[in-house]
This record gives sequence, C-alpha cells and structure tokens, in this order.
Amino acid sequence: METTLTLSSRVLKTENVNWRDFKFIQQDSFKDLDPDAAHRLKASILANNFTQPFYVWEVPENGTIFCLDGKHRTLMLEQLIKEGHTVPYLLPATFIHCENKKEAAKLVTIYSSIYARVSQKGLFDFMKEYELDFTELKDQMDLPEFDMLEMMEMLNPTDAAATQAAEARSSLQEKFIIPPFSIFDTRQGYWMDRKRKWIAMGLESEDGRPEELFMAKSGQSSGIYNLRNRMREATGQDPSWDEILKEAKKRGLHVYTGTSIFDPVLTEVVYSWFNIPGGVILDPFAGGSVRGLVASELGFNYIGIDIRPEQVEANIQQAMLLGAKQAEWITGDSSQLNELLPESFRADLIFTCPPYADLEVYSDLEGDLSTMEYDEFLKTYQQIIKQSCGRLKDDRFACFVVGDIRDESGIYRNFVSQTIEAFLESGMLLYNEIILINVAGSLPVRVGRQMANSRKVGKMHQNVLVFYKGDSKKIKENFPEIEVKEMSENA
Repeated sequence: METTLTLSSRVLKTENVNWRDFKFIQQDSFKDLDPDAAHRLKASILANNFTQPFYVWEVPENGTIFCLDGKHRTLMLEQLIKEGHTVPYLLPATFIHCENKKEAAKLVTIYSSIYARVSQKGLFDFMKEYELDFTELKDQMDLPEFDMLEMMEMLNPTDAAATQAAEARSSLQEKFIIPPFSIFDTRQGYWMDRKRKWIAMGLESEDGRPEELFMAKSGQSSGIYNLRNRMREATGQDPSWDEILKEAKKRGLHVYTGTSIFDPVLTEVVYSWFNIPGGVILDPFAGGSVRGLVASELGFNYIGIDIRPEQVEANIQQAMLLGAKQAEWITGDSSQLNELLPESFRADLIFTCPPYADLEVYSDLEGDLSTMEYDEFLKTYQQIIKQSCGRLKDDRFACFVVGDIRDESGIYRNFVSQTIEAFLESGMLLYNEIILINVAGSLPVRVGRQMANSRKVGKMHQNVLVFYKGDSKKIKENFPEIEVKEMSENA
C-alpha cells in the first residue's frame, strides 16, 4: 500500500533583491555551459528580458542569500553589463525554506536549466562535499547524459567488479581519448572537458556563414535565397537581412541562428584513430575551420575544399591567427575535385561532414549542393564521393559524419544508407558505424509540440561512418599505436 504524505509549500516569498549579492553553494565546475548554449542564453535574455525569478535560500543566522539555480544567468548578466547593456541590479527572487545548507544543496542538484548541464565530475565532487545520497536523488534529477551506473560506481565504490569496470573505462580514455565503443556520447563530462580545452585554444568555425540560416517548419530548408529572390521580384529592390528575417517569420519559417562549431573532440578522435602519423587529410565539404585547425595542431596536413570564397577566406584568416601552417583551403566545387587538385595528389584520410541536402542553405552559388533538388543533390554527392575515393591511397580510411533527413512530407530519405551505397560503389568497405549522441540543447523545448502535432521524435544523434580502402589485414602494420595529445587546463 502506497504511503500518503501531507504536502506543503516551501515557498516563503518572492521579492526583488540585488542579484550581485548572491552566493553559490556549487563550484564553477558543477555545470557546463558550452559556447552554443551561452549564445542561446544571451539571445534569450536580450530577446525576452528577465522572465523567471531566481530560486534562493536565505541563511537565517546571517542573512546570506545562496542562489540555487542561476549561476550562469548571473555570469551572463555581468557580461551584458560589460558590453554596455543596462541591467537592473534588483531582480525577482523566490525564497525557499531549507533547514540547512545540505538541504539547500539537494535542491541545487534538482533544479535544471535548458542551457547549462550538470557535468559528471562536477556532480561527483558536489555530492561528495555535501555527503548527498546519489541513489536517493537520481530519480529527481534531469541527467539523461550521465551513465548512472558509472556515477553510482564512483560514489559507492564498494563492489570490486564495479570499481574495476570504472578503472577500465578511465584507462581506455587515457589510451584512446575516449572509450572506443560504437557510441560516442558528447554529453559525457570527459568529452565536454576536452572540448572546452580545444575551444580555449581559439577555435572558431563558422565565420563565413550568413548570420541567419533558414529552415522550414518541417525541418527542411525553403531557402533563404529563394525567399530573397521572391522579395526582390516583388519590390524591385534587394531586401535587407532584417527585412528577410521579418518576412520569414511572417511566413512561419523556423530561423536557426548562431551555427555551432564542428566538434573538435570528434575531429581529434577520427584523426588519431584512422590516420597515419603526419598523414594528409582531404575534406571535400570543408565548411568552417575546425577540422583544418585541429589537423595542423596534431601534426597532420589538411586540404579542405569549399565552394564559398568568403568561408575559405575566413578559414585562412583563422589559421594565420593561430599559426596553423599545415592547413590549406581551396575555393571550388568539389564535383570538379579532380580539376581542383594536382594529378599527383593522394590523401591518407578523407574526413568530412557533407551538407544534408537543403536542410541548411549556405549560398546561392551554382554548384552549392544545398540549393539543389534532392535527385540532383544525390547524383552530385555520389560523384564527389567517387572522386574523393579515387584520390585516397590504398589501405586507408574515409570517414563521413551524416544524419538522415526528411523530405517535404516529413518522411526520412534514407540518406545514411545512400551514403554507404555511394562508398560501396566507389570500391570501399564499411568498416565501423558509430552513433554520435549530441547534446540536447534546445530540443526539449521544441520536441513537445513536434511530438504532439506529428509524432516525430526529437533527433539528437548522427552517424559516423568509417570506410576502408584496401586489405584490412594490413591495418596493424600501417597504423601504429595511437598517440593522445596532452592538453593543459589552460590550453
């Protein structure tokens, strides 16, 4: 028989307080706020102002106010003030009754944010400090990114087998950067920690992209440039970006702003696992600068091809700034790859992330795959794969990061399988298939309506497809022991 409880409110009051006086129970490492999430948080505050009160606990003995849920909001407000924005010091806070600091710490673990995410190491250190029971709290915590078994092993290392398993996982990370499993989980603390170190080195990726990338309600792009052309025909004048944005919203288009950088940890893993020392990397869909910058930092030579001259120029400027001398970008259409590269050129690894048909429209240039009808896109895409594979040395790998995409009626096109088929037809073998789990980001905000209206689940993974050209028995002799780059905390 279920025990019944008498519930009561722990809310004492809500009033305006000086948020700059807040103290925090948690350390800085408790939650992660990656650059993409920081961008969204900043944009939300600027667009919507302050709509949610802080949750706070006031210590009865001395009046100290501990904020339980808003550390990154306060840091962002400080940043906005430095940028010249006017932010009131008095903002609403809801006071919660707690018997002591340990009880307040429990609430810190439970309150979550759609922007910041609790890090696994941060949570471990926090729970050890306040002697909190993870088993008691785990069902109340929004922590889908954690390996719950691993957390319990870390906090309760009483079972010898469990302790051994945790040590084995740690050993795999030290030896291979991340555990070499068929699931890459970008939400894990070890992945986020390494990504922060790469970004701290100055990586920027999408300098050459337009400020706004447009996608239709269904998740498919209707084309920012098609919209611009229709507006131009209607008015006889070139519309401004603000006018395009306004018209897009009026038509019910979803606007995706602030494109994210390509994941440097994934890039490092692919280069370290599937390339030879000092090998040459060919990237037929270069996009931003990250894959080239990481290659140069790790001692590889990189050739990236992109159709947009402004993107190539942005990448070159970034490489010059960071001293990445082994990265090179070429402006051109990869469907003419054989004309763009010297006849003698051969790569030791192909690594890229192709455009997902018209999911994002990058330019209005002739030859830009994102502007093509799907049949034409697929034909050109297959040609680029064939030419790229022809420039790959024997006994070498190719890796494409792809994800399935929906057609205009919302049905998946089977793009992943079409990519595999194109490689098989080019004489390569499917060697590894890896699922890349992405951080949910704003997906929890959007998926409710999406599921209710169309029964579409929220997609938060991509496929990392690894192909091999040649005799797989020669892999051991051609690919030496994996070397892991040492990265300092202040990288």
